[in-house]
Amino acid sequence: MNLLKKPDKKGNKTINASGETTGAKPVQTKTKIPWLAIFALAMGMLVYGVAESYGPVFAITSIIPTQYYYLSLSAGFIAGGFGALLAGFLTDYLGRRKSFLITAAMIFIGIAIYLAAPTNSAAIIISFILVGMAAIGAETPILAAISESVPAKYRGNLLVVVQNFGNIGVALVFIPALLGASSLQDEVAYALLLIAPLVALIIGYYSVKESEPWEATEKKTPESVQEAWQKVDQETAEHVKPTMGVPLRWLLITLIGIVQDVAFVWITYDIGYLYFTDYSSLIPVIGGFTMAILGILFGVFFAHRMSRKNAALLAYGSQFILWILLWAYVAITGATAGSALIALITIQFFGVELTWGVRAMLEPEVFPTITRGRWVSLARTAVWIIAGIITMLLSIYFLPPESSQIISYFNYSSAAIAVVFLIGLISAIYWYYKGFETGGKSLAGHDIVV
Repeated sequence: MNLLKKPDKKGNKTINASGETTGAKPVQTKTKIPWLAIFALAMGMLVYGVAESYGPVFAITSIIPTQYYYLSLSAGFIAGGFGALLAGFLTDYLGRRKSFLITAAMIFIGIAIYLAAPTNSAAIIISFILVGMAAIGAETPILAAISESVPAKYRGNLLVVVQNFGNIGVALVFIPALLGASSLQDEVAYALLLIAPLVALIIGYYSVKESEPWEATEKKTPESVQEAWQKVDQETAEHVKPTMGVPLRWLLITLIGIVQDVAFVWITYDIGYLYFTDYSSLIPVIGGFTMAILGILFGVFFAHRMSRKNAALLAYGSQFILWILLWAYVAITGATAGSALIALITIQFFGVELTWGVRAMLEPEVFPTITRGRWVSLARTAVWIIAGIITMLLSIYFLPPESSQIISYFNYSSAAIAVVFLIGLISAIYWYYKGFETGGKSLAGHDIVV
């Protein structure tokens, strides 16, 4: 929704759609970042990472019967898509703050169901479906809240860093199994699922304020929208200049999201469980911490230095190339273990993390404020459901029936994954030439025009 700019009756500066200032000289203010609120949102992402591992933990540690393994590797993600859809509409109708608090509180319901019937397979499946819905749904208000409360100069940095608390959650859940204490794995997950959302709820209740740009667009007054974005950005920033319609933006964001999510789930959980069983618990730990370290480094030192277009090309290009290298190595050597294999799997997370960082930045940055929650959630709904279905089908049809067939089945699945990654690269190339830059630019450009 665009709001027509009107003159500031007080004679103060105004900002047009290009980010140019007119009128009085802008007053320089100290950049303010709501650090306590950012921490609460980070705890929300930690919950997301733990919950995302909830189903795979049950498969890898054989808590859930073997015949249901494919549900453990996919059902929670598919359910998360519906959770994202619900959260998106809550985010736009109730606000970013209330939606965040509601989704954090819903985690307890899913955990309570499991604790009430810990040996019942149906209860386990229902439990991680509900937890997946709530935790994955929380992503939408978190991304919207950060994009609408952090100055344009630092927005990309914090979107990437906060999102990477999810990777830390993934790694923490699998550490007990890596240390030979698999019996503690589910207890660690439940403790984190109880403590992290509780921290997020308490701190979030007192520190997370409602988005001023969202409240202003709800009022539909140009002056209040302009004033709200000036308060967020703190200083003059060029406005984003959309070059394509919202539906096409949604399609591209959804495509790159599906590719990234398939990469994350397949590489973090599935290849270890299906083909490299010696490393089924090790790979998620390596991936979680590798992505967390890379994500924080990228978020702190590079997110504000690279254009979003260049970052997208680097991310999806490296993801495709690195997968081809792993596929070629396994196909040629027939290796299912060894230091070289672990090294090649580890570097896969370079592409996985960069694509995740690009998604974290672009998803909330390319949509108007008044419908940001809905469009982000529609993208994430499609991403989680389609990616979940893809990984479910791959895990069903390419599970080797005998150990002697591991390599051939890995080759078949790798060909399918390579096609998926190629789609991501093509989408990134299209965005590079036809999309618009959002890095370091005020999102007011979506809401204010001359």
